[in-house]
Amino acid sequence: MRKYGLAVTGLALVLCLLAPLGTVRGAQPDYWVNSAADPGDGTCDPTECTLREAIDDSNSDSAVSNIAFDIPTSDGRYNSSTGVWTIQLGSALPDLTEDGTGIMGSTQTGNQGDTNPNGPEIAVNGASAYACFDLRSAHNTIEGLAINQCTYGIQIVAPAHHNTIIANYIGLNAQGTAASGNTQTGIYIAYASDNTVGGGPPGARNVISGNGEHGVWIHGDGADRNDVSGNYIGTDSSGVFDVANTWDGVAIGGGPQENDIGPDNIIAYNDVHGVLISGATTISNTVTQNSIHSNGGEGISLINEGNGNLSPPSIDVAMCTGGGGTSGPNLRIEVFSDYNGEGRFYESYVMSASGSFALSPAGTLFRYPYVTLTATDAAGNTSEFSAPEPSGWLFSYLPLIMKKH
Repeated sequence: MRKYGLAVTGLALVLCLLAPLGTVRGAQPDYWVNSAADPGDGTCDPTECTLREAIDDSNSDSAVSNIAFDIPTSDGRYNSSTGVWTIQLGSALPDLTEDGTGIMGSTQTGNQGDTNPNGPEIAVNGASAYACFDLRSAHNTIEGLAINQCTYGIQIVAPAHHNTIIANYIGLNAQGTAASGNTQTGIYIAYASDNTVGGGPPGARNVISGNGEHGVWIHGDGADRNDVSGNYIGTDSSGVFDVANTWDGVAIGGGPQENDIGPDNIIAYNDVHGVLISGATTISNTVTQNSIHSNGGEGISLINEGNGNLSPPSIDVAMCTGGGGTSGPNLRIEVFSDYNGEGRFYESYVMSASGSFALSPAGTLFRYPYVTLTATDAAGNTSEFSAPEPSGWLFSYLPLIMKKH
């Protein structure tokens, strides 16, 4: 069918919204979603175009396409008290099978105003859907939506690669304050490589919380080189309050390699572990420069030989005795402070070539009363957190002397 485009009025505004996302798509959206109905009458046109119809047409047009939103307040799915339009799915949306589709939720803000200052204007609710979005192709973007009450919020399955997930609330209400969880996992990456979840400036942050299993699950051979950075996982949209995922914040298992978790994630309050890495072939996964705290289990847990069971460093506090150690040269030692045994605040790092090293905090004292360490080896494997030791926050034992034997 013929694509329909943008009215001349508002053109500059939408271009300004789309340009910072770094897409390689054309200058204006190709499909305008103007109705929150589902499924629609089967035709995407100026009279009615639903999200389902726009995805169907984008899948069949053999071209890169943007899907933008301009749903009027007269639409019956608009809630004037919350400022949110809810697309209640009757069944799973079509898989994204054409490379280069951008689903750009923030365009609703540009066209109808910031009706929900606390979060996205468009919510996709999939109570009866398997996955709200199922990506089976490459170079797609899902941006600026509240995605909740599906089995998986977003599923990315091989041969999908180089997809980008930014600025979404996944498993929360559209205000970012309470759980509206997907029944299993917020974002499930299965056998798929080189995808980005968050990353870049704070505006790219996803909040992935309140889900029935993991926040993010990276699974299977070939699920390599995915990047999860700059997100809030297990918190509300402020990054402060508890909206736990029922299992782990991030789980990596079944063979993924060379994935990066961090920098700049807050991974907190999850009912089990902050980050779980599992399996003898699940190696070279780096967890770096995050705030990981207040999880029900360990901040970072390596099981079944995950990341080669790389041992964490041990800590000797000056004037105190201690011992233990991490084998292997050329380790990057990251230093955190916390109220207990995780890594609430990333303090600094030091390279350890020979096994002994010392570090003082950037300020007079460490931020919190206990210090923990992680080690990352040259292959990119990151250890669990070390056992916590008093940091000097309440004492005068500075600098720390940290050794491996």
